[in-house]
Amino acid sequence: MKCLLGEYKLALGERKERKLVRSLGTPVPPSKLDTLERELESWSLRYDKFQERPMIRAAKYMILRSPTEAEEKMIKLGSRRAHSAIRKYQQNLSLWAAAKAAMATVDSQFANLFTGLAITKNFIGSPHIDTTNIGPFYGLSLGWVELDAMTVCEVNTKNRFGKIDGRFVHFVAPYDVDATRYSVIFYLTEGEVQVKGKAVFGEIVEY
Repeated sequence: MKCLLGEYKLALGERKERKLVRSLGTPVPPSKLDTLERELESWSLRYDKFQERPMIRAAKYMILRSPTEAEEKMIKLGSRRAHSAIRKYQQNLSLWAAAKAAMATVDSQFANLFTGLAITKNFIGSPHIDTTNIGPFYGLSLGWVELDAMTVCEVNTKNRFGKIDGRFVHFVAPYDVDATRYSVIFYLTEGEVQVKGKAVFGEIVEY
């Protein structure tokens, strides 16, 4: 990240150096993390070379939709994809339950509201925005967010939940490629669209 900011400094000039700040996230109880980690490892073993979005750089990538969202789409559209989404949810009930239990320790209301999970293994994310989200999301092992044109925030999500609005630019910072990195993103795509406000929630400190 410091190298990236150095490049911005060269491009923008000495008087327009981008600022780097941090958000520390909210710790998740070890017991909930252990359960979720076991479920993620089991998921990884069940789905060999599972990649739902080949254009995204990840060893494995899966979207789980809530049964309510999938059923609503099935009723409206009669979609085969909706049937597939329900079947996939049923095949991963214990993973969904473990993720929801972890989420409930940080935000019990959102634990009952989120409509989908993005589950990845060794994901590498370039800067992007989430065009289908209707509000902020929570993530374990996320990365970096642009607070504004001149400020970048590092969000610590290692064994912690970070809450950001994915409608702002965000990306995953470089990490040890020999390590195993799972990420679980809890998001909303159904319901009333929330007004876009701040990019990162929680305390922000100087780097």
